[in-house]
Amino acid sequence: MVIFLIPKEIKKIIHKIEDNGFEAYLVGGFVRDALLLKTTNDIDLATNAKPKDLIQIFGPSKKENEYGSYHLKVDNYTIDITTYRKEISYENGKLNKVEYTTNLLEDASRRDFTVNALYMNKEENIIDLYNGRIDLMNKKLKMIGNPYLRLKEDPTRILRAVRFATQYKLRMDKELYHAILKEKKNLQNISESKIRQELDKILLANGFDVLKKLGLLKELGIESQKIVYVEDLSGLWAQIKTSKNYVVEKELKIRQKMIADQIKCGTIKVLHLYKYGYYQCLVVARIIHFPLKKLEKMVKELPITSRRDIALTTEEMAALSGKQGKEFGILLEDIEEKIVTRKIKNDEESIKKYIKERG
Repeated sequence: MVIFLIPKEIKKIIHKIEDNGFEAYLVGGFVRDALLLKTTNDIDLATNAKPKDLIQIFGPSKKENEYGSYHLKVDNYTIDITTYRKEISYENGKLNKVEYTTNLLEDASRRDFTVNALYMNKEENIIDLYNGRIDLMNKKLKMIGNPYLRLKEDPTRILRAVRFATQYKLRMDKELYHAILKEKKNLQNISESKIRQELDKILLANGFDVLKKLGLLKELGIESQKIVYVEDLSGLWAQIKTSKNYVVEKELKIRQKMIADQIKCGTIKVLHLYKYGYYQCLVVARIIHFPLKKLEKMVKELPITSRRDIALTTEEMAALSGKQGKEFGILLEDIEEKIVTRKIKNDEESIKKYIKERG
């Protein structure tokens, strides 16, 4: 018997629900990952307790969810407790009506894939109503129910299929594969933000080629046909040309653009290394196949790594030049560039001479 060792914090929550007359099971990711000897801090529990019951047991939830999911944060664990439910109807690819149930089988039937419909009680016994354990062992991704209907109901499941297939190295069931080919046009009905959530995970799991193989790039508005895999989200998005506005966060957009500009340059210059830092240049190096030994050599030979390394202080340079504000800023950047590119030496005499000559 395999011992999964449910964290004691999670067992306490299950006990608390059961002590109040309800049942509760770990479901989905924790159980699937446990069978694969992986660990996760994202915990999903399924219960016949209704949201109002959970509020009575644990107090008000810190996170609202219109479909009966109660959110808890305990130590390093993010826990979502969901009432057993049936999905009644969808509209434009979005679930718009659910009905609570006390039937575990009905709750399992609305889940997407067999490998995600595994339930575990606090004694670590697994309830497997759809042979998900066998599918996981056989590296198979199979949808619960009619895949054509399930993908039409919620096209996000197309991207979830790609994600799970790539993250866990699963082979898509033939019927699921063909259903994706038929229903992929419905991806246009999903919001860009929901697509982005799945694309981030797919890209980080090295699933771009799976998207291409299934002909999903066109439906997603992605014009790029090839990217070099790197373990950096900015580096991945920097390689993707798209008509959609997937990347909206300011910081990520800035990094994405900086990396894209470096990629266009086709090489790594010493100024890039100084301005953007080693990590970003390492990401770019892997994308453009820049020799890593050469990059390491450039790092060792950098005359300065920041303004603090300049032989004169900013105050001394400002006093010597007589400049201030924007004018001094331009001078300082110029001095940095000249030192980094070895056009002047990083010593007091050379810097003072340069400032006087520059005027």
